[in-house]
Amino acid sequence: MRYKNLLNYAFIVGLIVLVLNDHVLKEAFGNWYTGKLSDFAGVFILPMFIKFLFSTSTRKSIVATVLFFAFWKSPFSQFIIDNFNSIGLFSINRVIDYTDLIAFMMLPLSLLVLDNIEKFEIKLNYPTTQRLATNLLLFFSVIAFVATSQDEDFEDLDPSVLVANCCFNNPVIAEVGAGNIYIPTIFTPDGNGLNDVFQISADDNIARIDTFLVTDQITGNIVFNKINITEITADNGFDGLVSDTIIATQYLYQIIVTSTDSVRQQFFGAVCCIPCQEALNLPSPDSIGNCAYPIQYDMINGYDDTIDPGEDLDCFN
Repeated sequence: MRYKNLLNYAFIVGLIVLVLNDHVLKEAFGNWYTGKLSDFAGVFILPMFIKFLFSTSTRKSIVATVLFFAFWKSPFSQFIIDNFNSIGLFSINRVIDYTDLIAFMMLPLSLLVLDNIEKFEIKLNYPTTQRLATNLLLFFSVIAFVATSQDEDFEDLDPSVLVANCCFNNPVIAEVGAGNIYIPTIFTPDGNGLNDVFQISADDNIARIDTFLVTDQITGNIVFNKINITEITADNGFDGLVSDTIIATQYLYQIIVTSTDSVRQQFFGAVCCIPCQEALNLPSPDSIGNCAYPIQYDMINGYDDTIDPGEDLDCFN
């Protein structure tokens, strides 16, 4: 019976891991493991979901999972995401990172579960209860597969609240294999030629930026997305322009870089956008003095907070 493909212990555990990671663990830890855990959980339960939805064979559901996940993690799926997000129901978000395909190693486990589904089945005494439980699992599965945690976490915020937390965290100063990178905590797109762009700085031992993704904390929408950047310069950074407008706010980023010795690392964080072309009519954040600017980096010494950023930020009240 079809219901077994959803109403089983393996599927429910995988679904719980997926939801818990997207809405709790990523927020709390934000590292490589939480970045991959959702992919592993999703690939594990997707064949069961597909087999239930389309009444197809186990082998075909595995093949469909491979084709769908590979497409989803490629640039070819971006037009679908953009068109869906334009509707405004909620936002779909994903990062193009081909190392996510290692989640395919979960497919033999999915195959094992599906071939022995009776051993994992949750048996309910009444058909009505069984149908209700299956429909609930179907509903929550769809939400878990497509919804992002950002929308729920920040839906009640506004830019002024986000600005109040500017520069609360330290900048990223990290070794990646043989290379070193620096990610600032603020940029000031005011047109003065200093710190106008949110950019990553790196030495010559960083081969490329695999993914440079910036999202709006309030809507969850992607506002900037570039992949396979080999020229790590300000020209390939985010200028703060969204829908022809620059506002004072704080954005989230997800950045993946690879060193010349093939070490890859992922970084999550927040960056403040403070355009001081006119008065912001906002109180100055208590932590604004801790801000790390893009200009405070040189190729030899790395981040240096003694470098004058050339910004007074006198646009606050």
